Amino acid sequence: MTLDHARQAMRTAIKMALPYGMVRAVQMSRERRQLLAVLDQASGTLTRLAGQVDALEAERRRRDELARAASEADAAALAARLETEREAFGRNEIVVNGKRIHSRAEAPLIDFQIDGHDNAILIHPPTGPGTLHVATRPGTVGCRLEFGAANRIASNVFVTFFESGGKCARESIVSIGDGNWFNGNVHVLAGISPSTVVRIGSENLFADNIQIVGAVEHLTYNVASMARESIEHGVRIEDRVWVCKDVLIYNKSEIASDNVVAARAVTNKRFDESNTIIAGSPAKVTKRGIRWHLNTTDDYLSGVGPLEASRPSATT
Repeated sequence: MTLDHARQAMRTAIKMALPYGMVRAVQMSRERRQLLAVLDQASGTLTRLAGQVDALEAERRRRDELARAASEADAAALAARLETEREAFGRNEIVVNGKRIHSRAEAPLIDFQIDGHDNAILIHPPTGPGTLHVATRPGTVGCRLEFGAANRIASNVFVTFFESGGKCARESIVSIGDGNWFNGNVHVLAGISPSTVVRIGSENLFADNIQIVGAVEHLTYNVASMARESIEHGVRIEDRVWVCKDVLIYNKSEIASDNVVAARAVTNKRFDESNTIIAGSPAKVTKRGIRWHLNTTDDYLSGVGPLEASRPSATT
């Protein structure tokens, strides 16, 4: 006989020997202990669950408080930014389409970053899917931007009056005429010195990654005489000039009408002759007696201008 069989036989003998009531009392006592154990376990589980619920509720309240504080901080920061913007627009004359504006919200398609004081920004809104970005840095005083009508921007045009070489732009001018096409990213950096002019005429075509720099960013001087050699003369681009990709046009550059500035050219001098190709670094005239046209069809034979308005989808 196995041990389990012996134990079972002993339990059966005890039950037969004891009165029924006593056997039932023993059973009920054991069942009560089991039930109490189950209740104790359930109570512990409920206690743990209640603690977890309290922790979750505390975390929710904490997050709500943080969100409320962040919202209040964001609102305060936004209010401060709007007040700073209003003050900056008040210190400067910002005119879009003939109307003076007092915040960026009044001209949402133009990206203004305005600082300094007594600057005049006069803009006819451009056409096209791109964006005109205008920035006057702190310390910019008395500068002027004129941005003409019917200029088309496919990507971005950045016009910046900035600080360089320990000086801020002061009383310098950027003038951009009418009907220019900016087919890529074009950066125009104003001069720093008073009366320095960066002038772009009309009906010019600009490709991508072009920099037009009117400023002298660092000083050079003659060792013997100590005379300055890096003097700002500004930049002048006349009309119907095709400026190809990756061109750098630096201070002292002057480019006459009806020219092509070839890709990756670097200019820093005057080109008074028209109907040429200007190429190289430093740039020089490489071909004469040419004109350019936007389209590669026979449109040029009809004598229409190189940027005929009926061809808005063309690219460089």
